[in-house]
Amino acid sequence: MGGPHVVMLVANDITNDTRVLKEAVALGKAGYRVTLLGVTTAGRTLVDTIEGGVVMIRLPGRFVLRDERNRRRFERRSRRLLGVQADPARSARIAARVADLRAESGRALAGRRDGTVGRVGFQAGRVARAVRRRRWQLAQTALSSGAWLTDYESRKASDLWQWWDGWLPARRGMVNWRSIIPEADDYEAIFADILDDLRPDVLHAHDMHVIGVASRAAGRAALRRRTVKVVYDAHEFVAGLSEYGGRTPRTIAAWAQHEREYIKTVDRVVTVSPEIARTLHTRYKLDREPTVVINSPQLSIDATSGTDIRTASGLADDVPLLVYSGGITRARGVETAVAALQSLPGVHLAVVCVPHAGTRPVAELRDQAAELGVADRVHFLDPVPTSEVVPFLSTADIGLIPILRYPSHEMALPNKVFEYTFAGLPVVTSDMPTLVEFVGKTGIGEVFEVENPDSLAAAVQRIQRDPAAYRERTTDPGLRREMSWEAQAGHLRDLYAELVGPPDLAERPAKLVIGPMGATAAEQWARELGPVAKIREKLTLNDLDGVTHLLMEDWQSVLESEQLVTDLPMLAASRVKHAVVVYGRVDRDQVRRKARAYGGTVFVTDRAIADAVSGTRWLPAGPAGTEVLRAFLAD
Repeated sequence: MGGPHVVMLVANDITNDTRVLKEAVALGKAGYRVTLLGVTTAGRTLVDTIEGGVVMIRLPGRFVLRDERNRRRFERRSRRLLGVQADPARSARIAARVADLRAESGRALAGRRDGTVGRVGFQAGRVARAVRRRRWQLAQTALSSGAWLTDYESRKASDLWQWWDGWLPARRGMVNWRSIIPEADDYEAIFADILDDLRPDVLHAHDMHVIGVASRAAGRAALRRRTVKVVYDAHEFVAGLSEYGGRTPRTIAAWAQHEREYIKTVDRVVTVSPEIARTLHTRYKLDREPTVVINSPQLSIDATSGTDIRTASGLADDVPLLVYSGGITRARGVETAVAALQSLPGVHLAVVCVPHAGTRPVAELRDQAAELGVADRVHFLDPVPTSEVVPFLSTADIGLIPILRYPSHEMALPNKVFEYTFAGLPVVTSDMPTLVEFVGKTGIGEVFEVENPDSLAAAVQRIQRDPAAYRERTTDPGLRREMSWEAQAGHLRDLYAELVGPPDLAERPAKLVIGPMGATAAEQWARELGPVAKIREKLTLNDLDGVTHLLMEDWQSVLESEQLVTDLPMLAASRVKHAVVVYGRVDRDQVRRKARAYGGTVFVTDRAIADAVSGTRWLPAGPAGTEVLRAFLAD
């Protein structure tokens, strides 16, 4: 299988995580065997191969512990001390009995009038009915009182829980991450088995969600006398994350506690800015300062975009255009940019909304623009593919980074600062220390006071007075090389070379395994193919070492699984090229269904089936079949 084997894991579906993808591809192109693990909502395991030979496996995610926490939370808030339940049936029975009494009273009064009911009988009936009426009235009063008490308790309980749910999330003290963020242990259930099966040399944990998963997997490997290095990639300063939505001070403190518990168990730490590196080094007393790998664009990429931001906004070339590109949350401070337009007559703002322009925060920005009378100068756009971002942005005039003051923002060098710079745009940023330092050192833009629209407008106007000078600095070749992903990928490769040595770039000789049945035809192919082929019973993962090609007989699993498709992630991660051979004349619909589920090469020994079932290939007996397999080995 070659080595070293790097397994990266991340708590998302990978497809939109540019940093994770770029790091995996960088190591894959360098010659490391990289397997990338993520989580999908598709309900089944998805296996793909991407650039650099990186195998991407996305596992179905079931968050049992998180859902149990939410269920118990709902039950606690639904519980009532009095336990009085509304009883519509009893209320209906009381109403019916009261109606009976009224009807009896009416009939008795009519009988008294027409003489069919005597005086004594009438009075006796009145007394009896009064007693019964009183009984039902008391029952009705009890029901009404119970309903009032139930409603009162419900209102008071709701008020109490509303206060508690506002008070507790703001508290950072007395935190136990296992109870506050049980999803951290859900990731253990999702990834643990496959991490043990993959037998990595390095586990690269992206972000705080999976650092514990990687650390525990390395510990289990030690029990089997295997050494697994762990790299923790801190995408943000966890303890200082911005607060929005479900990310409260308490959950932030829990994730920070989770990070603190495991960070001393890892071998290396990677992060996204020098300031975060210094802070992590000091905060956790690490034995070395983390390696900085900035999340910047590629210098060599020759990307084009089907459109550009000015065209998408419907603006002429001479219209001043500001751009904000990124996530839309309160912490990103886009409201400040919208408000600044009041002081920038004739200037337009394009907001490229990640994930899309149909979210609630975007709707709130639309409302703000309308309220301020600038709606006609704000353009909300959906994002373009990651590879097209830089050319798409290039027709704007100035890029904005109006982020609000959180500790993580104060240390961040967000990806957008590099996207703007590579697009040739001067940058206007709020006064976060790391960004202030970067802009001051490079001279690519101006700084404004955070959450101050007038200050933002003044910074824009300073650039407007001499935009060419700022644009010239953004095109400086030295600056671009230093900021480029190529340079950052070099830092990552240097870390890996030091940690586990250089990759093995030697070509592996072809080695075919046919199994697990050992059919007569397979024995003949093995003899004719020579020493590269062998037949054996069920394989273990250790048996895959050195195997390059695998021919599985009649849909049978080769790795002791109940179904062949269960083996596919392991085979992909092992870099084994595989195919299925179906012997004899079998049901065509069954072959069609199984081939669709398998998704790989399917050989059939019956020519009629090959002609009838699209996607299958004929594998004749004897020397002709041997030649087909030789071509399979050479591929």
